[in-house]
Amino acid sequence: MGTAELYWRLFRGVVENPRYYAFVIRRGWYNRVAKSLARGEAPKPGTFFPAKLDLRLLYACNLRCKMCGQWGDTGTYFDFDRVKLTKKLELKIIESVVRELVPRGLKYVDMEGGEPFLYPQIIELLSFLKSQGLLVKPVTNGTQLTRHARELVEIGVDAINVSVDGDREAHNHVRQAEWAYDRTMEGLAAVVEERRRAGRHTPLLTISFTMTRHNRASSLRRLCEDLAGKGLIDVLTIKSSPIWVPEKNGEAYDKLVKKYLGAEGITSWRGFVEDYQDFAEGAREVASTVQDLKKGRYDFFVKAVPSVPPGDLPRVYTDYSWNLGRTHCPIPYVEPTIEADGNVYPCNLFTDAPLSMGNVYEKPFLEIWQGERYQTFRKMLADQGGLLPICNRCCQLTEH
Repeated sequence: MGTAELYWRLFRGVVENPRYYAFVIRRGWYNRVAKSLARGEAPKPGTFFPAKLDLRLLYACNLRCKMCGQWGDTGTYFDFDRVKLTKKLELKIIESVVRELVPRGLKYVDMEGGEPFLYPQIIELLSFLKSQGLLVKPVTNGTQLTRHARELVEIGVDAINVSVDGDREAHNHVRQAEWAYDRTMEGLAAVVEERRRAGRHTPLLTISFTMTRHNRASSLRRLCEDLAGKGLIDVLTIKSSPIWVPEKNGEAYDKLVKKYLGAEGITSWRGFVEDYQDFAEGAREVASTVQDLKKGRYDFFVKAVPSVPPGDLPRVYTDYSWNLGRTHCPIPYVEPTIEADGNVYPCNLFTDAPLSMGNVYEKPFLEIWQGERYQTFRKMLADQGGLLPICNRCCQLTEH
């Protein structure tokens, strides 16, 4: 596919769904707060509300991806008891929260898990969210897409983000399932076919490839070769920065949350304990590969994050102290996470019950959002200069 044809396809998608592209490209809601915080001007309580909501619908997942902080080699969900692991965020609770927030500016909902398409009422949930005028993007491993493909297109889901870790061999190795790659590709093909049948260009289909020590750059090249010409996706996002935390940073974080919030027994960061100081050569290979692929004539766009010069990519892996010039996290002011058990968190990634801001089964969401505990967390963040010890390789920091 030529460059002109590819851009024409993107243009038709933008025309069909301008609100989605305006929201995710401009990110004014995120940038305004980040800049305000950098000036030392924290928004006053009662003047800010979530623009985006993250829903962790359930803990269950049908894969065991090696690098996953929940179900991977060092995953923390293995320590949860059976009762917790079976919990699912009830649809009626989600509806209640959304009805609180839509009048106050909520625009976008991300859905995660576990695997969100294992949520028994996923289609009812998506239908409700779209009925409220919200932009919606599930983040999925793609293995359950085939059976939902027609409904996803009919409902008008805005985007689907599918995680893929390389070609068939690499992906199945990382996912620890021999059937994972083929089932994901079948799911993408099913959604593309339903888009064609309906004469639509939504949902936007994105594959997210995260470069880790488990897959390497060669598997990324082979993935692009495998995808080329098949029309399965619109965008390939190459994430050249895995989520990881040095143990000493995690321990420093433990001390902070105990001091400010009295929280002990924090474990979520331990699922991401890793050390990439030995990955400089691998990172240089990644940088070279990304540069080559961005020059390629594929029938999908190739996007790379973080947006740093190729020569700086080794530092992303080997120097955890480098914050990539991002100095203040705005997430506690704009994007809460609600987990399957109803607990609300100010961080999308590191969620521990002792650090819950409150529970939506017990209180209205806005009471939690404006509550003393949330304000204390925001103060802790400000007192540390805008970032916490475990923030520097969070995807919210590196990808924006």
